[in-house]
Amino acid sequence: MSGEQPPQDESKPSVGVVTNDEKNLVVSFIQFLRHKVSSGQCTDDQIEGLEVAVQCLETAFNVSDLSYAFQPSKPLLDIFVAAEGLSQSQEQFPTPTVAEVEQANKLKEEGNELVKAMKLDEAIQKYNEAIKLNRDPIYFCNRAAAYCRMEQYDLAIQDCRTALALDPNYAKAYGRMGVALSCQNRYDQAVEAYKKALEIDPNNESYKQNLGIAQDKFKEAEAAFANNPQANPMGGLPFSLGNILNNPQMMQMASQMMTDPNIQNMMSEMMNRFMGGAGGAQAGPGGQNLESFLRAGESMAQRMSEANPDLVEQLRRSFGGANGNPRDPNAPGGN
Repeated sequence: MSGEQPPQDESKPSVGVVTNDEKNLVVSFIQFLRHKVSSGQCTDDQIEGLEVAVQCLETAFNVSDLSYAFQPSKPLLDIFVAAEGLSQSQEQFPTPTVAEVEQANKLKEEGNELVKAMKLDEAIQKYNEAIKLNRDPIYFCNRAAAYCRMEQYDLAIQDCRTALALDPNYAKAYGRMGVALSCQNRYDQAVEAYKKALEIDPNNESYKQNLGIAQDKFKEAEAAFANNPQANPMGGLPFSLGNILNNPQMMQMASQMMTDPNIQNMMSEMMNRFMGGAGGAQAGPGGQNLESFLRAGESMAQRMSEANPDLVEQLRRSFGGANGNPRDPNAPGGN
């Protein structure tokens, strides 16, 4: 068998690789976060959230103690303020002049033409320039369409959310967000987005068709999990991680737990026992390790229940009752 390796596509960056410049940027941002915490201007909740953010950034970008040997010429905030900062008298988003509105619309039209020509990077640059002049929700929604074509769905979803923050009755933003969510197989959230779009524009056939497709896909996914519980760690329950991550109460509780020294020690001990310790010599039988793992999990669940019983009950209901089915609000006796 030939030992030759397939040619690498040098036009695309390697997956998982972090450049030195990217790592130095992250280090600079982490230093900004730490200065913010040490300034005494943060609430306890903010401090907990920032500590979790630092841990996540260090892990994601492989930042080590040695990485902090980098010393930027200026603090990151100073660099940003010099490039993008507003004077004390300026509003966050100043009202554009007539000339700026006209120029922004021209840039938007140029971006639209570039999208048609599939020159997507250039199109996004045009939309960026338009948004800089005028925060029009249409520009964000158009840029979301370009991001969708580039399969950068998270960016597309955020642009749709921003467009809706600027104009809550912008049906197209809901519809486009539904497309991006469907492309990520987040069909339950896509269904909700299309329903919102139809509330605003009830006669739009495209939204109706896309809603039907998303509903069918969601039912297929539920059926697949129900028929193969082993493939689903929740045992066939209609579980949506996206809904959990979008729950601010859940994320706040997770943040508090991750910064709790007792939880950290519990997790460390649990993993050491389950994996047999660093050297493996002190590991007990697999059954004992699994039992320790389960006991630790039960202890964590108990702490969650004590910390926020209402939220735990809400999660239990969302995962279904004893038969694994969610409650039907339209069932007899329902509210």
